[in-house]
Amino acid sequence: MSIIFDVKESIRAADKIGRSKMNYRKREKKHYIHSHKTKTEVEKISYQFVNYCRDTLGVNKLHKIEEKHFLAFMKTKENLSLGYQRNIETNLRIMQRGFLDRSEKLNKTATPFCTNGRITESMSRNEGVYDRSLPIRDIQAIKEQASENGQKALDLMHNLGFRVSGATSVTAGDVKWHENVVGVTEKGGRYREVPIPQGFREGLANMTKDKEPHERLVPVKSGTIRDDLREASKKAKIWTYTGTHSFRHSYARERVEKDMSVEEKRLMDKCLENYANGREFDYAIHENRKVLYHSMTLKIDGIHKDLGHGNGRYDLALRYMRM
Repeated sequence: MSIIFDVKESIRAADKIGRSKMNYRKREKKHYIHSHKTKTEVEKISYQFVNYCRDTLGVNKLHKIEEKHFLAFMKTKENLSLGYQRNIETNLRIMQRGFLDRSEKLNKTATPFCTNGRITESMSRNEGVYDRSLPIRDIQAIKEQASENGQKALDLMHNLGFRVSGATSVTAGDVKWHENVVGVTEKGGRYREVPIPQGFREGLANMTKDKEPHERLVPVKSGTIRDDLREASKKAKIWTYTGTHSFRHSYARERVEKDMSVEEKRLMDKCLENYANGREFDYAIHENRKVLYHSMTLKIDGIHKDLGHGNGRYDLALRYMRM
């Protein structure tokens, strides 16, 4: 069998799309593929790696690749940014995970080719963290310059925390008025239901009016919406716009403002500061504040749930909710 076939089967073994990332990482302490984007990235880097091993180093079987080959390949990437080098190493480790799992299933002996520990410097918890949310006036300015479909998608992302893929896939039948939720399937095929804010009920009703249950509320592709809103932001001169995820960030911070008390927000900021500095999230939280702490973390997890994130994701809270 060819080295390319082995890689394909290893990636297939690492493919856990539609299954909980948190469960695998907590229960098995292993990283797998949980989104189509990750799968595409793993495939791209894995084929680069094995082609290099075959064409440059003369290794034509995946089980013959050794740590020295991995190190040689990574050395060819030294001119790239540290962030990109990290991604390359992560993708190869995911492919290796599939290779080892598949070998175990076939009762074959396999030796890891990646080093025991990471060779690229780990990303600090605070690296690349900044507020990507937009104030209401900027969101409205972009909306005024967008097409009709762009306006609808923007409203779904801003009011329900949808990704652009969710905004362009949700149908009239996904709106469950009797339960006051909208069901959506996004990222890795995961389904969730998001509460409809009182102030958005009328706007959502207008979107679903006269539509059959199977009809999409925004009947265009995600890329069309990305292009539309990028152009709308330029016309509106909103230079702080960084993409459609900005509306999810705005949704998250508005939820914090609405759902949490002043005391809870202050405590959350203190705990996020702990986390950003490498400490435990609840570092130096005294016993007499545990009730407040519990209430605050429940609300963080509630917002994460509506965004499609797992519980206890303080790394994402740092990016989406820090006030």
